[in-house]
Amino acid sequence: MNVKLRSRLAQKLDGEIAAVASMPARCAVLRVQRAILWLRHGREVEAREELDRLHETALAHPRIELAAWLHLAEGLWTYFGAFGGDGRDRMRRARAMAAAAGLRPLQALADAWLAQMDFVGRDIDKLVEHAQAALAALQPGDHGATYRVATALASAWSLAAGEAAAMPWYAWARQHAIAEGDDAGLAGLLYNQTLMRALRLRHAALAGEPHEAPAVLLGVESIDRYDDAVGGSARADLTPLLRAQLLTVQGDHAAAAALLEANLPEAVAAGLARIGTSLLADLAWCWTHTGQSLRARALADQVAIEVQAEDLSRCDLDECAALHARLAQVYARLGEDALAARQAEAAADARARDAALRQDWAGRLTAAGLGTPPR
Repeated sequence: MNVKLRSRLAQKLDGEIAAVASMPARCAVLRVQRAILWLRHGREVEAREELDRLHETALAHPRIELAAWLHLAEGLWTYFGAFGGDGRDRMRRARAMAAAAGLRPLQALADAWLAQMDFVGRDIDKLVEHAQAALAALQPGDHGATYRVATALASAWSLAAGEAAAMPWYAWARQHAIAEGDDAGLAGLLYNQTLMRALRLRHAALAGEPHEAPAVLLGVESIDRYDDAVGGSARADLTPLLRAQLLTVQGDHAAAAALLEANLPEAVAAGLARIGTSLLADLAWCWTHTGQSLRARALADQVAIEVQAEDLSRCDLDECAALHARLAQVYARLGEDALAARQAEAAADARARDAALRQDWAGRLTAAGLGTPPR
């Protein structure tokens, strides 16, 4: 099925594929790149069908370049199909094959995606390693790889030190997404910046600090409008959950509960287990305000048990802190003071460990020469 996106990069790839129709090897590589773009725009069905066809081509006519691109595509299929899904094994294979064949642009792109996946996995050592490798392999026209590594480092700095520290990397990413005509990338930047701002607001609210959610909610609406304009997004299932978090912060518990009830089951099934647990605590909190105390208590008890399975060395400490803080509020509202105190203590411990982790990340990124984009 020929998918027509309003993305400029999609139109460029369509033209290049048509121009090399008589060159099967080159055409196949470009078709993988187009399938990856479809995946990034949320067109999973069409991307899967095309990749399956290309795997058949790769078996019939083996070529290292095509095999490497297909490994990269399958790594992204895992990453987007189960948000935060690892995908790193296939990406490492793509990277190794690209390096062996001297395909430096593909090597840089694979390292850049590995850095992004390392960020999601909260692996600062590997993030630094892959970001440095991507930056070292970049060539002037590698806009896609530059955008990706810049986004990974922007996210890392946003987590470590806040929006101001991340802005030079976000600006560099935006510059290269525009140069590439990558509208999915621009939508991704908008989503990532809005997400990080929303998380800071949510954590500030749970810690009893001042916050202003309405402005960020406007950012969430603009994500929807931009995604519609360019033909869809791989983040479509995440935007309602982001909105629900902010509505909870604002105190619009009925609206937040409706969004969470509608979107959490599919999102958790798709691989959002890590953030999903803290959103279940948000739902329990909303239920305490909508006259569903029994359901709230049952859900809170479930979440309190589930969080014990977290590997504290690998979990998102900010999400752990948010989860425990929210459970403390739920139990306090339900009159369970002892349980509330226990959860508040766990939240304070998670916040302290999170603050130490952020400081460690900032130090490591600085020491690695990743403070600002190269000139």
